[in-house]
Amino acid sequence: MQVGNLSKVIASSVLVVFLAACSSTGATTDATASTQAAAALAEAQALEEAQATAAAQQAAENKVAQAAAEAAQKATQALAHIIYFDFDQSTIKAEFRTALNGHAAYLSQNPSARIVLEGHADERGTREYNIALGERRGNAVSRYLVVQGVSVDSIEVVSFGEERPVNAGHDSASWSENRRVEIRYINY
Repeated sequence: MQVGNLSKVIASSVLVVFLAACSSTGATTDATASTQAAAALAEAQALEEAQATAAAQQAAENKVAQAAAEAAQKATQALAHIIYFDFDQSTIKAEFRTALNGHAAYLSQNPSARIVLEGHADERGTREYNIALGERRGNAVSRYLVVQGVSVDSIEVVSFGEERPVNAGHDSASWSENRRVEIRYINY
């Protein structure tokens, strides 16, 4: 649409230059006027081609950026969204740092993305203690992400303590599944 309007402007400009050259007296010959008109037309065509190339390049860059954003989102979906903790601990295990680094990279590159870190604990301990432990675990993950460059504003921490177990068993295997922080993306 913009290229069509540009063509009309260029054609009008060439016509004006040609008419101006034809109406001059004495010094300018018909051959000189034709040469000037041809030069103006060639310049206008070159300008039109450059603008079309720039528009095509911009469209290609937009497609590449969109594809990169989609790939980053898919990669983030493949990352672990659950971080497990040892009994009565809020220290992040080394095995989960790679996944957290991936989440941090995605969140840093996508400032509009928001997450909720849901802290959980097993059934041992008082309700109040487990709420506090879940919060400490969520805050530990939050601090890790912030150190990796994630904005504090994009992270929310919520603690459920022992209220939402994923495994209702009463043994160490069940309890180990319940000691966790779940990473939930809000704008996914």
